[in-house]
Amino acid sequence: MKKTLLLSSILIAGTFVSAQDITAVTGLTKGKIEFNDFRKIDLNNLNSSNILLSKADNLNLISEAGKSCNCGKYIAAMTTNTAGDIFFIPMTQSRLMTVNTTSKSGTFKEIEKSSLDTKDQGTYFARMTTAADGFMYALNNNGTELLKISPSGNVQNLGASSGFIAEMKKLSNETHAFGGDMIADAFGNLYVISAAGNVFKLNPNNQNASFVGKIKGLPENYTVNGAAVAKDGSVVLATTSESGFYTLNFDSLEAKFASNYDVPVYDLSSPYLLKQNVADNLSNSSYSLYPTIVKASELNIVSKVNESTKLDITVWNLNNKMVYSNSVAVQSVGDFKVNLNGSLQPGIYILKAVNQNGAEVINTKFTLVR
Repeated sequence: MKKTLLLSSILIAGTFVSAQDITAVTGLTKGKIEFNDFRKIDLNNLNSSNILLSKADNLNLISEAGKSCNCGKYIAAMTTNTAGDIFFIPMTQSRLMTVNTTSKSGTFKEIEKSSLDTKDQGTYFARMTTAADGFMYALNNNGTELLKISPSGNVQNLGASSGFIAEMKKLSNETHAFGGDMIADAFGNLYVISAAGNVFKLNPNNQNASFVGKIKGLPENYTVNGAAVAKDGSVVLATTSESGFYTLNFDSLEAKFASNYDVPVYDLSSPYLLKQNVADNLSNSSYSLYPTIVKASELNIVSKVNESTKLDITVWNLNNKMVYSNSVAVQSVGDFKVNLNGSLQPGIYILKAVNQNGAEVINTKFTLVR
């Protein structure tokens, strides 16, 4: 479980790049879960850190009602908004903290309708990220509370994430979905990376969720405490353990060791989104198709508009013969799966999609490989 916040930069193929693009929270002693500071880390030079705010600053946060609160000893979930302010939720509190590291001042708000129980770790908020819509999201360990937070700090408690809970219950041990961190992609999805290395995909708009898989290549005792997306789309993993930083290929879920780090890292945050390059390469249409090289008979229809509609899908071979047809209910911004069910042979095909008004909204070539 994330115990403290760490902001840091990104690391690719054994080399860190985009220095100080990631924010972090660290402690002093590995194995302990006591907050020490928020910092920017130059991952090209790990001995050079920019401390943004430390516990020695004795930060006091003030509520709208004028109440004062200490920033918390155990920080479990953190992210930054587009202005660079730090937002975090202490592990044993149902309060959202907002900090401006320049003025070293901040505020806090009570999270309404929160079911936090200090005796039940399942109710702790342990994952937080900033999504493509500009809102921040936080999810507690057992999935019973999903928060949507505006850039100004207004909190909407969306209640239970039913899709995530259903996927979590499929694990042999539900606690293996606890802790870790969240990242977001450019299509409106969130990804929970648990402390045990299990990865779940969650769409906060329609509550659909799926189990992506388990990360491979991490040491047996490695707990994922922080995760952040690099500028080029790779993912950095951080831990409180001795093992330091790892890089993650999100397509294969293969992790590789990158670097040791002297202090424990409890959380990571960056301004980047997973699959941003895919989104940038898609057409300006409201609907698009990805991937265009298909290995598992599954494609995704990407909706850029927040509306409900039905798309009639057809797939054609290069001889202009229709070889597949189906329909997809598109309910919001996000991506929606098209399963070809292994019915097609490897080759080049064209997918067409027509909306309810009869207008063709997708006409894209893709390659099916085995």
